Amino acid sequence: MNLRLAYKLIAEVEHQSAGFLKMRGREAAREVYLMAEAGLVKANESDELDPTEAVITRITHAGHQFYRALNNVRSFSHN
Repeated sequence: MNLRLAYKLIAEVEHQSAGFLKMRGREAAREVYLMAEAGLVKANESDELDPTEAVITRITHAGHQFYRALNNVRSFSHN
């Protein structure tokens, strides 16, 4: 999992009024599914073997902790 991308995606969901985020593209979809497997987010299920789109439906407690921890590391969020 790409920690910087995971942080960025969680930040985007945090700032969405709808509370979810739809991602398009294989790389983004793969990252969302990796984040879901790690327990950071809940995401829609895909029947495709190689999905090109994913939706983060909510951030889990672990995802909020991950976001806060990395947010506290100032150099991480500025790079």
